[in-house]
Amino acid sequence: MTQRKGGATEAPVSSTVTDAELAEIAPLLPSLIHAIHKVEPRVPPILKRSWGALGERHMRVFIALSSGQQSVGQLSTQLGVTLSTASLLVGELSRAGFVVRTEDPNDRRRTIVDISPEYSQEVSDFVAGRARLLRTALEQLEPRERAALVKGLRAVVAAFESGAAAASG
Repeated sequence: MTQRKGGATEAPVSSTVTDAELAEIAPLLPSLIHAIHKVEPRVPPILKRSWGALGERHMRVFIALSSGQQSVGQLSTQLGVTLSTASLLVGELSRAGFVVRTEDPNDRRRTIVDISPEYSQEVSDFVAGRARLLRTALEQLEPRERAALVKGLRAVVAAFESGAAAASG
């Protein structure tokens, strides 16, 4: 155990992952993705009817906007994509009528994006359905375990993203 500020102790972090740990964790990732897609449809039916050339990547924008309107820059940060990619996604969704773009009255250089009123209920229901499932799963964990899960998932995402960037570069 190591001593932390305030007298709390914490187990030392081991950087060595055993083959047994890897064998237990690795199959869980595709299982998680499969379970998410099996329980929750990828695209709500009303959106699917009007979807056309749009795809799954656009759902991330809907999820980000479900908490309220944002600037394109804020979306870029939240989605972890470049400003030009966020702008491209917003443009595609705007042309399809799924989002509305308005000029920020306080800064004309900023574009504010919101879900089109026509689709706001469907998007809200979709995000709420995912949140209910996630809440049910997370309520089985203690707060410390939830914090460790978040830390672990962030590490996994970062490792896969850096591996993908290295592979494409």
